[in-house]
Amino acid sequence: MADSDNNEKKLSKDDEEFVKDPRIVCRYGAKCYQKNPTHLKNYKHPSNYKRVAQRQNVIPPKKKFKLDEDTIQKGEQKKKAVIQETLGSLNMNNDLNEDEKNSRNNDNLERTPKNVDVEKFIEEKFLVKMPSDFFEFWKLCTTLNKNKPEEAFRDVGLTLVGPYDVLAGKFNDVLEQPAENYLVHWRFYYDPPECQTVLIGDNKGYHIGYYRDSPKDLPEFLVSNSEEVDGTFQIMGDNIFTAVYLYLENFKKTGDIFKKMNVGNFQLKIKRKIDELQLDLSDRSDKIRKRERKTITKSFSKLGFIVPYNRKTQVGYRPLCISNKDLVKLLTDIQIGIPEKKQSLLSKFQNILTNVNIATDECDFGTGIELGLDILAHGVDCLNRTVSRCLATNYRLINKEEFAKIVEAHMKNRKRGSKFKLSIISETS
Repeated sequence: MADSDNNEKKLSKDDEEFVKDPRIVCRYGAKCYQKNPTHLKNYKHPSNYKRVAQRQNVIPPKKKFKLDEDTIQKGEQKKKAVIQETLGSLNMNNDLNEDEKNSRNNDNLERTPKNVDVEKFIEEKFLVKMPSDFFEFWKLCTTLNKNKPEEAFRDVGLTLVGPYDVLAGKFNDVLEQPAENYLVHWRFYYDPPECQTVLIGDNKGYHIGYYRDSPKDLPEFLVSNSEEVDGTFQIMGDNIFTAVYLYLENFKKTGDIFKKMNVGNFQLKIKRKIDELQLDLSDRSDKIRKRERKTITKSFSKLGFIVPYNRKTQVGYRPLCISNKDLVKLLTDIQIGIPEKKQSLLSKFQNILTNVNIATDECDFGTGIELGLDILAHGVDCLNRTVSRCLATNYRLINKEEFAKIVEAHMKNRKRGSKFKLSIISETS
């Protein structure tokens, strides 16, 4: 009897320590088989966790990309409620509602300085640093069009935008904006948070932007996309001079016959700067090839992505539980939105989300990022909130807070067929 009392006291003490433990409660409790140090560091387990594991001699199974029967049975009771909740979410308009819009009262906003610190302003408002070639290209543009450098290449269908608006003085002495407005300035429908638009074309939503794998690092390369075509991106070299040079090469084949006459002169001046700055003129430089070898998998955008991944322990990423072909079909069906199929489609999609949540719990953060980027590149209007949750949650867990903020702002303001341009720009342009 005394032993029983001691055990009860011991259990009570253990339970008290468990409650006070600030770590996240592991959803599998004492049945958890995880021995990964990162998992044990972030999640807490009941006091009998070690004893149960030792008694049952639990061996971690290989990662499964489909739900096992036990998980499916446990989730069956909640399935209808989850589907209904998801259905309600998908039916909601993902744009800002009127209350949210009206809450943005600009009356108390201050004005920006008459002469802003360009580099500091870009980093504070756009949450990224721009590379040296970005500024060198602006210098070239000032020699081509002193009064409006941003229009230096307008004769061949290009205009400098985004962070270049700061250099053009368009943010001098204007009303300060809510932080998220800057994050979506010239952000197009399919743009991932890794992309920052700096050039726009004449039609089809064509734009060129810097692409970086980490918000704290300088860009890896530049990419182009035509919003009115699809969500795939083309790599355009590792500096903006090369990107514009390659654009002009294509412009000679497809551009307006009268505008083509200007191409040769522009290319000559760009080539001189490339040689002067010792830049790489190829669309696939050594820097880009090296980066490609680090990518975890190819996303629907064709750019791939990089996340922390331990190849020995296989922690950091696991493939989605659905093939790319089947995911494309599922997303297409959801976008079409046939009423009689919506329930079954959401059920299938919920299975994928459940797998992604499990992957996130087990520190495979790349899985949620892959799903978020794939939905973003495919373009499913009713899943903007899902994109935001998948990407923001996992970006934060790998210390990419800036990307999380960008995608959250973008998904609140996302509209097909248009880019978000700050209205204050029109005051000075």
